[in-house]
Amino acid sequence: MARKTHRPDDILWTVTAADLEAVHTNKLAVVKPSKKQETVKMSDAVDISLGEVLDTRYPRKSLVKLFEEKLIHINGHKATPKDVVSEGDEIWIAMAKEKIDYEPMEMDLHILYEDDDLLIVDKPAGVTVNSKDQVSLANGVAYYFKEHGIKRKVRFLNRLDRDTTGCIVIAKSGLAQGLYQQQMDDNTFEKWYMANVEGIVEADEDSLVFPMERSADGIHYEVNPKGKETRTDYSVLCRHQSQPVDNSVNKSQNSVDMASKNVDIELSDVDKSSRNVDKSVYNSQECGYTEVLVRLYTGKTHQIRVAFSHIGHPLVGDTLYGAQPTGQPFQLRAQKVVFTHMRTVERITVTS
Repeated sequence: MARKTHRPDDILWTVTAADLEAVHTNKLAVVKPSKKQETVKMSDAVDISLGEVLDTRYPRKSLVKLFEEKLIHINGHKATPKDVVSEGDEIWIAMAKEKIDYEPMEMDLHILYEDDDLLIVDKPAGVTVNSKDQVSLANGVAYYFKEHGIKRKVRFLNRLDRDTTGCIVIAKSGLAQGLYQQQMDDNTFEKWYMANVEGIVEADEDSLVFPMERSADGIHYEVNPKGKETRTDYSVLCRHQSQPVDNSVNKSQNSVDMASKNVDIELSDVDKSSRNVDKSVYNSQECGYTEVLVRLYTGKTHQIRVAFSHIGHPLVGDTLYGAQPTGQPFQLRAQKVVFTHMRTVERITVTS
């Protein structure tokens, strides 16, 4: 529903020459080379619509409902995508008020990061993200939204298995969901994990690119030529030969200090100096374990678990994918996310 007053999480900005130039650039990108010179000469005289300007900033699908509810304005007046904009015009995108879509249930949430558009929490082990007919993290987030006056749906941007811990990202609006999902699709939203895998991984680093799909039993996922392509990059942090497995991935003293590293690193930049063993030792059930740093480029269910199982190094304790039982759940932690802030365009790093 349209409203007349601004709220703190509304988006307000003044159209600049750079905004208009971005539209011209987009138009030129789809014009045939023979017509580009003529287009450039006429560009100053061509009207630019609000829809064209917004397309340079946000996914179009995310704006449809905002236009339908008349929540987008130019100079204080309700606007349509076809309205002409000029340099100096004031654009106001009012965030829609919504009903919380999960039952609020009090839960001790560990908040890692929050702004007007995102909430990032540290998911504990043993809790599902949003399973039906059971208490899940979604119920705790709904309670947090209710207590803090955030009248929005709970929109998870990533999923973690019940026993996986670490960064869970929740968008506070459809616009934020669309924009950050777009960043995930083009891999500018980085997702980093820490894991212990069985045996000694010989390669210091590798990119595991496999097609995956759900198996016939409906429970497992598997590498299958008919599946969708996935990409899982890893770098070895530390190799442990024939030692009792320390399942506390989160507390490893030998792991790289993620917060101090530049996130835009190549995998070869990761420090592998601590307690490495002879790489000639081959993988076996009695041959120790390896700590790995993983960057996930796609988001298939069980992707990391399937990829490492496929190369003969299932996650320690992951009996579903062929690991020896340890009496404890497998250890996988969403260690870090890195993204471009949708309002300030700063690169933000959040570490769990």
